[in-house]
Amino acid sequence: MVGKRVRRKLLSCSFLALSAASEWGYPDLDNNQDEPFPKWGGLCDTGRKQSPINLHVKGALKGEFTPLKFENYDEHQGALQMVNNGHSIQLSGFAHDLTLSGGGLANDFVVEQIHMHWWSEHTINDIRYPLEVHIVHRNKIYPNITMAANFKDGITVIGVLYHVSNTPNDAIGSIIKSLDNVKSYAQMNVPTHVADSLAVDDLVPSVDTYFTYAGSLTTPTCAEAVTWIVLTNTFPVTLDQVNQFKEIEYKQDKQLHNNYRELQSENNRALVLVQQQQQQRDSAGRLSAQGLGLIVLLGVAVRQLQL
Repeated sequence: MVGKRVRRKLLSCSFLALSAASEWGYPDLDNNQDEPFPKWGGLCDTGRKQSPINLHVKGALKGEFTPLKFENYDEHQGALQMVNNGHSIQLSGFAHDLTLSGGGLANDFVVEQIHMHWWSEHTINDIRYPLEVHIVHRNKIYPNITMAANFKDGITVIGVLYHVSNTPNDAIGSIIKSLDNVKSYAQMNVPTHVADSLAVDDLVPSVDTYFTYAGSLTTPTCAEAVTWIVLTNTFPVTLDQVNQFKEIEYKQDKQLHNNYRELQSENNRALVLVQQQQQQRDSAGRLSAQGLGLIVLLGVAVRQLQL
């Protein structure tokens, strides 16, 4: 009975996959860079606050909020569940509520699930990273993620970008250790236990500086219910680690080589660059050079992922 409840919870909160994997998907850009991104229909095509977008220092509004507060994110999760839903790898089944508050958020938000995109969906100053992790939170005033998706304040997603490094990422490595149990098409939508204990804190670098804007889910139904918090500080990951995610199957003998959505129009939305007070003494140019300059140095290495 417990196993059935866990499975129902995993599948119900997998709003990433509101339709079968065969009904929407991504172009295989590793094998055909000219393949167009498909149209997913509905709000995905007609919405004016769609995500992801290019995040840019120049022209972004400068903001200062109270610090973001994280409750139970440092708690090691020994019973996490992982599922290949045909569009991503998703983690859920947290032992206690992991609550996000502060910043520009008017309410408390609780973590619903975590999933990955290989390449990144957001770009920073037109640079695309090899991996992006989304920590999806539901506004506590709504009873479930499905209802929360109907309201503009319903969901907050923390986006964490990963840059290429020769040093393996331990937290990502902990997730990869269990990938063999969900890689094949036969295992799709069948949850498995994550062998290694993992604290969500391990997936979150410094939150002193981040971009925030009003956007949408990046998968159907593309509900415009998301407050995005995309951190400017990045974590390292190796090319080998990223390539292991590319072995996930979404059809029989068909691997999910990439699962990012194309960039959407900003449509004159407010894009805010939030900095702690001491960092606001720096100019945007200095932030770009120090906090974001790493992406220039890594540009050549990142392009190896396309080979």
